[in-house]
Amino acid sequence: MDYDSIIQEQMGKMDLSELEQIMDDAAKQSNGLFSSMSTDDIVQSFIDGKPLFDSEVIMNNLLDVFLYEIKAGLILGVEIISICIVMGLLKNFSNSFGDKPVSTLGTVVCSCLVITLCLKNFMTTYDACLDTLNIMTKTMQILLPIMIPLLISMGGFSSGGVLNPVIIGAITAFNTALQKFILPIVFISSIFILINSLTEKDYVSRLAIFLRKAAVFFTGLAVTIFAGLTAIQGLVTKTADGLLVNTARYSVDNFVPIVGGFAADSIDMVLSCVAVIKNGIGVLGIIIILCLLAMPVLKILAIAVIYKITAILVGPIGNKQIADSLGEMGSSVITMAVILSLCALMFLIFLTIIIGIGGGTLWK
Repeated sequence: MDYDSIIQEQMGKMDLSELEQIMDDAAKQSNGLFSSMSTDDIVQSFIDGKPLFDSEVIMNNLLDVFLYEIKAGLILGVEIISICIVMGLLKNFSNSFGDKPVSTLGTVVCSCLVITLCLKNFMTTYDACLDTLNIMTKTMQILLPIMIPLLISMGGFSSGGVLNPVIIGAITAFNTALQKFILPIVFISSIFILINSLTEKDYVSRLAIFLRKAAVFFTGLAVTIFAGLTAIQGLVTKTADGLLVNTARYSVDNFVPIVGGFAADSIDMVLSCVAVIKNGIGVLGIIIILCLLAMPVLKILAIAVIYKITAILVGPIGNKQIADSLGEMGSSVITMAVILSLCALMFLIFLTIIIGIGGGTLWK
C-alpha cells in the first residue's frame, strides 16, 4: 500500500465537514482574495509538490479590494467635509454680522452631527472586529479536537497532553479579555476623543490616547506570554515524544524477529501519512484565519485612511478640535486592526507549533 492510499483511507474516516464549511464561508467573505479549498486539495498539493497560492494574484486582489473599500468610505468623508464647510460658513457669518450665539449653537449642532457619523461608523467597525474574533476562536476550537488526536496518534503523547489544555485555556482567556476589557477600552477611548471635539481643552483627549496605547500594550503582552509559554512547552514535549517514538521504532526493529525491520518501516510510513494529514488540516486552519482576517483589516485600514485624509482637509475649513478628533479617530481605527491582527497572530503561532511538532522529525 502506498502513501496516497493510506492518506485517502484515513481522511475518509475523519469528519471535516464543519471545518470545510467555515473555509467556504471565509472564502466568500474574502471577496475572492482566497479561493475555497479542502483538506484533500492541500494534502494533494503536498504530495504533488504544487504551490497552494499564486502570490502575485493575491497581492493584486488585496490592492483591488483595498481601493474598493476606499471608494466605499468616501461617502463618510464627503459627509463630514460638507458639515465642516457649513461650520466654517457659520463662523464667517458670525464675524460679519456679529450674531455670536446663533453661530455657536449652529457649530455645536454641526459638531454633534460629525460625532454621530463617526460613532455610527466606529460601531460598525467594532462589531466587525467582534464577529471576526468570534469566528477565529470558533475555528481554533474546531481545529484542536482534530489536530491534537492526530498528534497523539503519531506518538506525541506529552505534546498532546500538555498543549491541548494550554492552548484551549489561552484561547478562552484571550478571547474573554479582548471582548470584555481590551476592545471596550478602545471603544471608550474613541468616545472620549469625539467628546473632546466639543471643547477646546485636551484633557479628555490625553486620557483617550493613554487608554488606546494601554489596550495595544496589554494585547501585545498577552500574545507574547501565551505564545511564548506554548512554544517553550512545545519544544520540551517534542524532545520527550521524539525519544519515545525512536525507542519504540528501535525496539520493533531489533527485538521482533524476522519481520521487525518491515514492521519498523511500516510504522514510519503510517506516521508520515498521519503527519501529512495533520499538517494539511493545520494549513487549512491557517488559510481560514488569513481569510477571516483579510477583509476586516482591509476595511478598517481603508476607513482609517478616510479619517486621516478628512482630518487634513477639514483643518483649513473647520475648527481645529474637529480636525484633531478625526485624526485621532483614524488612529483608534488602526488600533482595532492592530489588536485583531495580534489575535490572529497568536492563533497562527499555535497552529504553527502543532504543525511543527511531529512534522517529520519524531521518528527519524
